[in-house]
Amino acid sequence: MSNAVAAGIPVTVTNQLSFPLVVYSTVTPTPPSSPPSTNPADYLPVYTQIATVPANGAQSFTTPDALCRMVICRASDDFPLQLFIPSILAESAATTVAQTDLQTCQTVLSFYQQVMSQPYAPASLQFNELFVNVTDVSTLESAVATFFSTNGMNGATYGHWSIVSYWATNSLNAWPGTYYCYQPQTSSSGFVIPPSDCGTLTVANGTATFTPAAGTPSTGPLTFSHSTLSSDGASAAAGLLLTAVPRSLAWEGQPDSVVLCFVGTLNGQTLVAQPYQNPSIPWWIAAYDLAYGAFQTVQLAMALDMAVTVLGGVANGIGYLSSKISSFISSGNSALSAQSGTASPASAIGEEAEPINVDVDVDVDVDIDTDTDNVEDTDNVTDTDVDVDIDIDIDIDDDVFAVIDVDVDVDVDVDTDVVTDTDNVTDTDNVTDVDTDTDIDTDVNVQPGMIKGALSNLGSWIVSKGFPALVKNLAIMVAFTSAQKLLQVWQQAASQDLQNMAPQQSTGLGLLINYMLNENNPIATRWTTFADYVQAGSVAADVPSTGTQQMVLTTIVMTKDPAADSAQSGWNWPQATEVALVNQLAQYGSAATQYQAYQVLASYTYDGKPLPVKVACNVALEYLKQISGKNA
Repeated sequence: MSNAVAAGIPVTVTNQLSFPLVVYSTVTPTPPSSPPSTNPADYLPVYTQIATVPANGAQSFTTPDALCRMVICRASDDFPLQLFIPSILAESAATTVAQTDLQTCQTVLSFYQQVMSQPYAPASLQFNELFVNVTDVSTLESAVATFFSTNGMNGATYGHWSIVSYWATNSLNAWPGTYYCYQPQTSSSGFVIPPSDCGTLTVANGTATFTPAAGTPSTGPLTFSHSTLSSDGASAAAGLLLTAVPRSLAWEGQPDSVVLCFVGTLNGQTLVAQPYQNPSIPWWIAAYDLAYGAFQTVQLAMALDMAVTVLGGVANGIGYLSSKISSFISSGNSALSAQSGTASPASAIGEEAEPINVDVDVDVDVDIDTDTDNVEDTDNVTDTDVDVDIDIDIDIDDDVFAVIDVDVDVDVDVDTDVVTDTDNVTDTDNVTDVDTDTDIDTDVNVQPGMIKGALSNLGSWIVSKGFPALVKNLAIMVAFTSAQKLLQVWQQAASQDLQNMAPQQSTGLGLLINYMLNENNPIATRWTTFADYVQAGSVAADVPSTGTQQMVLTTIVMTKDPAADSAQSGWNWPQATEVALVNQLAQYGSAATQYQAYQVLASYTYDGKPLPVKVACNVALEYLKQISGKNA
């Protein structure tokens, strides 16, 4: 059998197109081990040219071995047109490349751009689920074909996706142009838009050249592999090391434009590159992490396709891979997370999010003053102050599946003054002054899938619209990716959601938490932005559910922040006033009108002051509880 493999198979390729073709053998250089590897990196293909085919002509050749995976490309730019795998039992094989092949691959390329630039679009999320939730990898080919057919891409296959996404992540022919390079400064107090570029990247004819501005060191030759553009021997501390991130220009007001941008380092300093001059918004602080799910889709899909090809000839290879799919996915996630170190400059900024779980602290001060003068005037003053100052209490009831009890007691301040004056007349005043007690008990009913749904819903709004608002006057209170830590309170109810979740996938929530706790922005502005998130373009189907809103608000409440916690603990207002506000909000109970409740919070004041953000969150939680009961 080994001799037959070495002999190869005679193949004829007929070209019906008006340009020449090139044929590559694409195999992984790592032979299958026993047991097979569960590392996606071991299944990355290597392209080796084995033939050319003239325009409107044909070419016959012999494959390097009998088991050969061929990709046929346009010669001018290596754009893939067809994946062809002859049967290992065939004595010879033939294939024809036609106009339909070109059209299909162009359609798949458009979908690739959609997945990368709109990672939270329904189709992108559904496509991702095919791979992250697969249990039998042998079913992927039919599942992908069905997905493409259902989404209007008739004729597209798993093979088309694999060869097109490989080209887009490994060939600079996919992204020609001039990219202007900048070295932004990052800090916890904000992001400084660089005033001038530090050089240019020129991508043409499949190669990239960095031309530095005066005083910037040169980098030497550059290579592009698996979305990474790098100089020879580059690391995070030396040379040029950039990650390519396709993204929509929606944040810059051009939602129909998808371009390639780069994020990484130049000799240890943050560097970004974009196809237009004068950046207007710090897109680079989260572009990679927000697109993490798209990078996951591309890497996982390509690796699994090659793994199925390689292991198809190994006894029980496919079954073994299916049984180890969780390890396969986790290994891929680890590589993507490691890449975030250079591809996401903000990932290391800010403190880790720390959940609050503070017991009630009760201080009782009793002062008794007795004044006796020579005159018949005796004052007996009893002054009793009962202060409950810190009253954020988040109780997680592990005994009740899928229910988290969030009990919030907002400042109890009881002052009892008893004054007895004895003069020539008897005048006794008993004055009791009680400042109110607010007690909110909210049940967040977390079901499997809710965490993924909440992050996807929020991410969709941020990617399509919300990012410019969230980074206005940006100050990082907690690290974006550490929002994942806050989600662990729902671990028991949503273990599957969190099992393979990478920290980068919580970035959208982290952005919102930082924004809502950021005192650089007025409280009214913060709630207006939150209302915009809930409104979701007035499309009821896109409005986050009441449960999703409760989850998001709860993470804000339980994020430790000295300024916000102090403002909450020092807040006093009558319980009747709060109840009235909750009732006022409750009139906006339908999905299409819920955003108006947050607009009310944005303009609301008590005693001339806006509600502290965590007090307002607790009011919103009670409002959501009330309308959920009405809708039940």
